[in-house]
Amino acid sequence: MKKAIFLTGLLVLSAGMWACSGSAACPTKDKVKTSVKDLIPGDFTVEEVNPLKDIKGLCEVVVKVGASPIVFYMDQKGEYVLAGNLLSLKDKKNLTRERQQEFMKISQDKVKELEKYTDMTFGAKGSGKFIYFFTDPDCPFCKRSEPIVEEWAKKNNVEVRVILYPLPIHPDAFPKSVSLVCDKKTWEDYKRGYMGSQCEEGKKKVQSNLELGQKLGINGTPTFIGMNGKVQSGLPTEDDLNKLIN
Repeated sequence: MKKAIFLTGLLVLSAGMWACSGSAACPTKDKVKTSVKDLIPGDFTVEEVNPLKDIKGLCEVVVKVGASPIVFYMDQKGEYVLAGNLLSLKDKKNLTRERQQEFMKISQDKVKELEKYTDMTFGAKGSGKFIYFFTDPDCPFCKRSEPIVEEWAKKNNVEVRVILYPLPIHPDAFPKSVSLVCDKKTWEDYKRGYMGSQCEEGKKKVQSNLELGQKLGINGTPTFIGMNGKVQSGLPTEDDLNKLIN
């Protein structure tokens, strides 16, 4: 919170500093990419660069690393970067977070590609409505998500397609994931913490899941991707899940 308040103060000061700069255009996408390429690891695309309506002299920049959007702010010459949350004190909104949510989406071609990575399913199979659930067997927030997602899927007639995504911070998660693939286990086995045999095929499959997630910019679990391509990270609410199928 201190960081957000501090940044808000910076933005207010910056607005005052640049108030006399007129209506100069924001830096081009190419200029932005060149300016920040050393600050953002890996490949990224510059999605939008637009002037902030309520803060003169400051531009909003949206870049994407895989499916993950990053929102930050630059001056009109592209010489300075402000990173953090822009808060509206008038209506108590996190404007940065709202913009990130707008861009948390993948293409329909990538959604179709996810089907071959599915390790197990639960919910209403063949209903025509589905989401993908990237989960780690030892992730506490994934465990907390399970009853929420199960109840929501049952209520809304949705198929949940599970992609095992063990994080390196959980050393047993990778072999557990491999066991589930090798022994062709179900969602119920997953929830029980199944640990069985290891096989090369299973190791390759789980590794391919990790490579997929890295390409999509998934760096934590749980992460959900909807049939509409929208992405939701973290412990979901029913409203969050509804947005994945609407």
